[in-house]
Amino acid sequence: MNRTFWAGFGVAVIVILLPVLIFIDARSSSDHKPSAVSAPIPEKIAPDLSSDRESVFLPTPPVAGQTLSAPSLSSRVPHDVSRGLSKRDLSDPVIAFSPRRIREGVDREMRRREREAVHKKKHSGIRTIVYDTNHVYTIRTAVSHVTLIDLPEEAKEVYLGDSKLFMAEVFGSRVKIKPITWDHETTTNMIVYTLHRQFAFRLRVVAEGEEDDLLTFYLPQSETVVNLNPLKRKMEADLAFREKVDLKREALKTLRDAGPKVPVGVSQRKEGIAADFLGFSSLGNVSYALFEVRNETSRPAVLQDVRLRSFTTSLFWEGRKDYMDGQDYSRSYQMSIPAHGKERILLPADPPPLTSSREGYLAEIRVDAQEGGRRVFRLQKMGEKK
Repeated sequence: MNRTFWAGFGVAVIVILLPVLIFIDARSSSDHKPSAVSAPIPEKIAPDLSSDRESVFLPTPPVAGQTLSAPSLSSRVPHDVSRGLSKRDLSDPVIAFSPRRIREGVDREMRRREREAVHKKKHSGIRTIVYDTNHVYTIRTAVSHVTLIDLPEEAKEVYLGDSKLFMAEVFGSRVKIKPITWDHETTTNMIVYTLHRQFAFRLRVVAEGEEDDLLTFYLPQSETVVNLNPLKRKMEADLAFREKVDLKREALKTLRDAGPKVPVGVSQRKEGIAADFLGFSSLGNVSYALFEVRNETSRPAVLQDVRLRSFTTSLFWEGRKDYMDGQDYSRSYQMSIPAHGKERILLPADPPPLTSSREGYLAEIRVDAQEGGRRVFRLQKMGEKK
């Protein structure tokens, strides 16, 4: 009886459980059928055992009468692409890799790079500002850093919107600002009064490296404003130089016409041309030797060059001249002298005065008179005997 009972019990279990197992197998096989638009079967990739179980590709064993399908694409979608997608979207490659999803990913990446570029851009904490009475200036401050404001006038009064968040000190025309809070969202205002003006500021706390170090204010009419027209300054400098040159030219002309202050009075005449060593004059700290050349011929002459030297004569032989070192002055002129005319010239020279009868000056003047060729005049002046 026991054997018959167990045989009947086994047949009943098989009859009851067999349909249930067939139904479960059919359901599991239908989950692995390919979708309407399926991706190509990827190359064989070794599973990464270090990742979680869902990322390992384990194909379902084939069932008789069914074809192999590609593995679910949701297990191979990158993390950054699948962000914000549901499991249902990830199972459909049309949604997961749609052009709209790709454009959104590209836009997010571009915005991220722009933020990084702005953050990495080199920040200059020094600014120069031209004062505008209708403008509110924003000042960026950082904890453990000081910001200085240079005003064009001495600061008289400083008012802070919240003195518990910022500290301000005045040193003449300079205002020092420091934040005493770490909150980057903190802002307040500050008003500074000088003798004739008022300055309005908005204070902010920013990250380290983005703060202002020094702000310098200039008045619009100030000559130190950086946007002053450089051409205007150059024209003013050129005009001042030309005026200085013109004044000097007029002074030298007056000096030539006035005659020498220290007369010498040596002259020489050759074939219609006369040369005179008139003496010495001075203009400021510069001393000049004054000469005059007269052309008594009917043709113009050309004054070419003039040379002036100091010398001493020997005690036993007065005809010998020993020229003094550093006392040689010369210049080329190429000055035209009209017929029956005369010209005066100034030669920059500062020889020592003659103190004895053995000391003297020797002036050499070369003139091209055209008629009779070049003429050389040697004008010698000796010191007085004592």
